[in-house]
Amino acid sequence: MTDIIDIAQQRQLEQVKIQPRDYTALSLAECEQCGNDIPPQRQAYCGITLCIECASAKEAKARTFR
Repeated sequence: MTDIIDIAQQRQLEQVKIQPRDYTALSLAECEQCGNDIPPQRQAYCGITLCIECASAKEAKARTFR
């Protein structure tokens, strides 16, 4: 019969096997500013790196400071 210590040790070993995520690579599914998901329809356009909210805020700021 396994006890609580064996279960805890097994869980620790499983956590060590998990590969850390590479945050240096660009993601086409996540906004580069806030990390929110970019909708698949927006991902269809090449080079999109911002979600709708961040892109709207960036455009509004650009209009304000012309």
